[in-house]
Formats: sequence, C-alpha cells, structure tokens
Amino acid sequence: MSEAQASLINVPCLICGGAAIEIIASTAEIKAQLSLLRAFHRKRRRIEDQGDLADRADFTQEFRARVVECRACGFIFRTPRPPASAVTRAYAIDRYSKAHLDSEFLSEWQWGNQKLLQLAPWLTFRKMPVIVEVGSFVGGFLAAGHQHGWSMLGVDPGKQVTEFCFALGLQVFRGTLADAPIDPGSVDALVIWNTFDQLPNPDITLAVVRRVLRDAGLLVIRVPNGECVRRGAGLLKRRGWVRQWVISILAWNNLLAFPYLHGYSISTLDELVGRHGLQRRMIYRDTLMRLADDGTKGWASWEEKLIKACCHWVAAAESLSTPEKITFAPWLDIYYGFGDAVSCIPVSFELQRVIRFNTLADFLPCLLRK
Repeated sequence: MSEAQASLINVPCLICGGAAIEIIASTAEIKAQLSLLRAFHRKRRRIEDQGDLADRADFTQEFRARVVECRACGFIFRTPRPPASAVTRAYAIDRYSKAHLDSEFLSEWQWGNQKLLQLAPWLTFRKMPVIVEVGSFVGGFLAAGHQHGWSMLGVDPGKQVTEFCFALGLQVFRGTLADAPIDPGSVDALVIWNTFDQLPNPDITLAVVRRVLRDAGLLVIRVPNGECVRRGAGLLKRRGWVRQWVISILAWNNLLAFPYLHGYSISTLDELVGRHGLQRRMIYRDTLMRLADDGTKGWASWEEKLIKACCHWVAAAESLSTPEKITFAPWLDIYYGFGDAVSCIPVSFELQRVIRFNTLADFLPCLLRK
C-alpha cells in the first residue's frame, strides 16, 4: 500500500459525521501489534511455511493509521486512510501463491457449507434462490451454494481470485456491486462475508442492495465486532496471563492490529443499514473462519479450536443477560430485511437437519489442474 500510504486522508465518522474522536490504539500501538501478530503466527507455522502469512499477518490494508472511536456515536474506524479508489485498486492487484489459493478454497468451502445451513431456513420461500456474494474471493461459498442447487453470483475486484473462480466454473463479476449487471428486484439474498468492513463508502453498496433485492429479500452482513475490538485494546494494556490470553483471541480472529477500515457495533450498523430501508432480523455471534491449515503446527491447530470454542461459550452466556450488547463475540453475522416481511422468519432448527450437502469431488479435478 505504498501509494496509499503517501496519500492518506483523515475521515470523519461514517455514521454521524462527527469529528470528535477518542484514540483506541495509536499508530505506534498498531505497529507494535502487527509485529506481535507476525511473531505469533510464525511461531505456529511449520518451518517450510514460515513465509505464508497472507491474511494472517500480511494484509491488503497495511497502511499506518490509528484506531479511533467516535465520541458521539461510538463507531470505531481507522484514520487516516487511503482514498476509496486506492482501496479498490489494492484488492484488484492482490497476488497469492497457488498453494494459498487452493488452501483458502478448501477452508472457505467447508465454512461456506456451515453458512448455508444458517442461511437456508430464511430462504424457504424460493425453491432455487438467487444469491449474490459481494467479496467472493476464491469462491468457497459460491461453490457450496452451487452444489446445493442455488443460483450463485460472486462480485470481487480481484483479478487473480476471479480467474481462480472462473477455472472452477463459478460465475463471478470482476468489479464492484455498483457496476455488476444485476436486474432490479431479482436477488433473494445478498451476502457480504468479511468484506463490508473494508468498503470505504458502504452507502453506495447499500443503495444497490436496496435496488436489486426482492421485497422479501435478505441482506446478510458479516463484520468484525467493534465492541470486541474496543474491549480487547484495553485488555492488551494489562500484563500477565490476561494479556497473553487476549493476544491469542485477537490473533486467531484477525483482530490484532485491526486490518480493517471499520469496526461496527450492532447499533452503528443498524443506523447505517436503516438509512436504506432495511431492518435487523437476526444476530449470529461468531468467530473468524478457521485459519489453521496443513502449514500449521498440530498444537497450534488445537489452540485455535480451544480459543474459538471459548469465544462461543462466553458469547452464548453473554447473550442470555445482554442480547442487544455484544462484547465477547469477535465476529457478527447480521441479517436484514425490508419492513416486516414474514418470509424472512426462519423455520425451526428441526428442519435445518434435513439439509444435505454434496461433496467437494466435483471441484477437486479443477484444483489439481491449476
């Protein structure tokens, strides 16, 4: 991001436009966290995979900036940041090794099947729902939906990742949602996994969402939890075992050094999405998709499982006492719909158990040919 680093701009609060801020982590603290994060993952990578830290400790948005909180509304964001055009260009030219793309696809496909199980009960009003994924990356979720019989379209500005998806026979538009050829009122669900937090001007995307969604359609947004980021930043200043535990939680959930533009809370995301006529339907507390792969040491793989299980347990306990204030879930999946459409009410969990997924066999030959 050298070009972006040279042209950083200070930005006001995206939610309320306020300029009064509280510093959560200074530029120096973020730099120190990034060094800590790299050491954390290098310790957990096998010798032959030490250099592969992409999306673990090497991120697209690595410009130097502080993390701040708006004093008026509590919104968390990075400032200064590159202009919107520079952010898009950075994703367009991202490069990964073949091994990394293959590994990411397998992880995404497994994770995507879990998300399909979560999403399917909301779409029972359509036999073959039309799904658009913004930020489709290597296409794991697209592949899972395709095998389930859904009509899937990905949208991503990345040249290499869209070519990877094309080779797998997946349908992807290279560019932004605003430029994608999607008919008005034709989409049953538009999902934005792990991408909404990197949109410099999300109102542009949300305006398109409102245009392309059906009346009974669903918007699903997955974001890093700003409340968790705030709490974690404070606990990092402690010493001893608490700090070490917090480092592990933040590192395994990609929240250490906060490589995102925005950190939404429930209230700030509701405010932003509500401008476009959408109302919240459901919140799912979650953790980051699995980071451990074949290059991860065995003990570290188990460490990640333990850390994320603890996050789920604590978040579940918190939901019983404060359902609207979520602090301990690192990531949030939030579902939105228009008005009070009854078709957006999910069916019972018992019906979720009848959902069946195909195997990955159809996609393995494509991976082996690459």
